[in-house]
Amino acid sequence: MDTASIPDTVDARATTLSASGMTGRFLLLCMGIWLHCADSLMTATIAPAIVADLQGITYLNWTISLYEVGAIIAGAAAAALSASCGIRRMFLSATVLYGAGCALGALAPTMAVLIGARLAQGMGGGVLVSLCYVAVEAWFAPALWGRLFGIEAAVWGAGSLLGPLIGGVFADVHAWRGAFWVFAAQSALLFALTAWSFPRSRQFNPPTARPPTARPRWPATPLLVLSAGTLLIAEAGTATNVALAISTGATGAILLYVAARLDRVADPRLLPQQLLDLRHPVGAGLLLVFVVCAATTGFWVYGPLIAHILAGTPPLVTGYILAGEAMAWSLATLAVSSAPAAADRRLIVGGAVAITVAALGYTVALPTCSLPGLVMCGLLQGVGFGVCWPAIVQRLIRCSSPTERSLASASASTVQRIGYAVGSAAVGIAAGLSGLNVGASAMAARSAGFWIFAAFIPLLLVALMSAWRFTAATEK
Repeated sequence: MDTASIPDTVDARATTLSASGMTGRFLLLCMGIWLHCADSLMTATIAPAIVADLQGITYLNWTISLYEVGAIIAGAAAAALSASCGIRRMFLSATVLYGAGCALGALAPTMAVLIGARLAQGMGGGVLVSLCYVAVEAWFAPALWGRLFGIEAAVWGAGSLLGPLIGGVFADVHAWRGAFWVFAAQSALLFALTAWSFPRSRQFNPPTARPPTARPRWPATPLLVLSAGTLLIAEAGTATNVALAISTGATGAILLYVAARLDRVADPRLLPQQLLDLRHPVGAGLLLVFVVCAATTGFWVYGPLIAHILAGTPPLVTGYILAGEAMAWSLATLAVSSAPAAADRRLIVGGAVAITVAALGYTVALPTCSLPGLVMCGLLQGVGFGVCWPAIVQRLIRCSSPTERSLASASASTVQRIGYAVGSAAVGIAAGLSGLNVGASAMAARSAGFWIFAAFIPLLLVALMSAWRFTAATEK
């Protein structure tokens, strides 16, 4: 089938995957998701080896914060840029940027260079993930979207499961740079296959493609303010002075609020209009997503390092714990996939309670380095997210106005990324004030193991209240 000759109309989009001649192209889209997801968790398990080699424990949380910031900024611009430049060109450019970041990370002589590499990886990966959804909508009929998005979700789950294990294997043999080379090689393969198989014709651009001379529109100002706020919070984590850490972190938090205000009047907007309206179910739901994601990054960022300092726990073991959490998330999601809409209150509130209990458990399990406790907390947290996440997304859509539903459907994943970026920046404050940034002693590690979770318990109480408000409201 000569797909390049198909006119760009909705009726002409592929109605079956096998007969479309585009199965290979769809698999390449999925490979982009794999790279972004697996890489984001792989870095967590090689953290002890990175710190031992580059001596950069003070900026460890930056390797995740900047990765997420890059993904947020570039991912938000992907749809607009692909409409102007074409999916093929954007996908190839993102692959090059991501691969260059991997190579730079593998060669990094200092933590500063590694952080820059992570920013490039995040930007490239963020575009790859966003283009997966753009391309599916451009190339396939709406009847196929649910199935294809489901496959992409499964690939995301596989990346969450295998990424930590890949990092753990390389960290155990003291070859953390090899993990970056493996992903650089995959990006090179993806570039070659994409250049060969993706159509050059602009007929396969998004249906809303603008002329090449049109200027892509995206919420640049809110994103830049958001990035500045996140980086200020991350910088607060490097301060050894309590007053300086608090003032810097507070300034960053104010900028986050300013970014949210700016987004409400931006054109186009990144998030629904009701973002800051906590009386509206959409506002309460987005606050719930932000808080639970921001408050649960402690083990992801510092868990492998603290467990290694306190008990010599191999990174592969902590990698299995992270992978177990990802598997619990996926299995719990499958278990509730057919739950009726009437069950969403029990699922959302129950999931938020499970996440909160897991955080409380971590305050004991990580400082004492109890392996069974860490496993149970990871599984409970994964189950909590798994049972509530589908219900949150569906309720956000149902509670939105018809003109906002497309934006609401993507808002959960956008706020999730923002939560991870801000949360990984904020845990650096708890770790820094515990003394972990000054010296990786057992006492400092034990204190940090407690506070990177305990400091966020008040936020999780806010999450519980938001979950109640979100589910108590009448749907529009």
